[in-house]
Amino acid sequence: MNVLPIAVRLILAGLAALSGGAVAQDFPARPIRILIPFPAGSAADMIARLLATDMGGTLGTSLVVESRPGASGNIALDAAAKSPPDGYTVVLASASIAINRSLIKATPYDPQKDFTPISLVAMVPSVLVVSKALPANTVAELVAHARANPAALNYGTTGIGTTQHLAATMFSVRTGAPLTHVPYKGADQLVPDLVGGRIQLSFNNIPSVQGQLKAGSIRALAVGRASRWPGLPQVPTYVEAGIGGLEYSGWVALFGPAGMAPQVQEKLNRAVLSALASSQVRERIQAGGSDPSGGTPAALAAFLASEIDQLSKAAAAAGLKPE
Repeated sequence: MNVLPIAVRLILAGLAALSGGAVAQDFPARPIRILIPFPAGSAADMIARLLATDMGGTLGTSLVVESRPGASGNIALDAAAKSPPDGYTVVLASASIAINRSLIKATPYDPQKDFTPISLVAMVPSVLVVSKALPANTVAELVAHARANPAALNYGTTGIGTTQHLAATMFSVRTGAPLTHVPYKGADQLVPDLVGGRIQLSFNNIPSVQGQLKAGSIRALAVGRASRWPGLPQVPTYVEAGIGGLEYSGWVALFGPAGMAPQVQEKLNRAVLSALASSQVRERIQAGGSDPSGGTPAALAAFLASEIDQLSKAAAAAGLKPE
């Protein structure tokens, strides 16, 4: 056996490990991209920009928010999964990362194997909203109207595989209300159609419709939380409206590509938690209609596993199959 090549390989491996550790130790040495699977101006965009500003101060570099909407989040998520795991590309993923593989055949990534968890960022409550033109002021009236007019009600979502899609399907299953799905690329297209009455309802997240609710251009019938949302104290929960099992809350969390060095993962996690500890950041997230969260990478990994299990079971119970 030739000993020299083995020794050389061991030396080179050691040097590579030292080099990798040095790179992680020096991180970050250039700007970081935060990909978001939503259009500019969305709730996730707002949260990402708040994080970018505060994390930039902690990390000593700039963070650039890059919007890549479409395909129920898969465009941004796939781009992040295929990026180098050096910490310079991360993605602010939504709950779609946990459900897409159950509903979209062409999902190009594995949510648990292809990403490095960094931190849960915020919970994003959902709300059932209807057009002002719809003659329904309560959930019971909506269900009665849908049953009496089985081809009349169209609901909008930001894509197949979103929690909005799942919530609407479960609503139909539990109430027997026939609804037709109209997917959009983003809330910036959906909300104007809802206000204009071109679609009749949406199981949307609160931040996307908060302005229209305050203006009175649409109505809220129920919130998808265990308790009422403080910003909409007059709107009942689904349980209060007589329907259980619809407490689906969206969320956003920061992930990097799989294989990220633990030192880089830890630095990014600390920067996120520092941002979420800021009263200014927390107040702005809350004012926007979301609940600031946080936590360790391990906690996010466990949360993601739980969400995949629960949402896939809900999709199966609703009769949804991959398209």
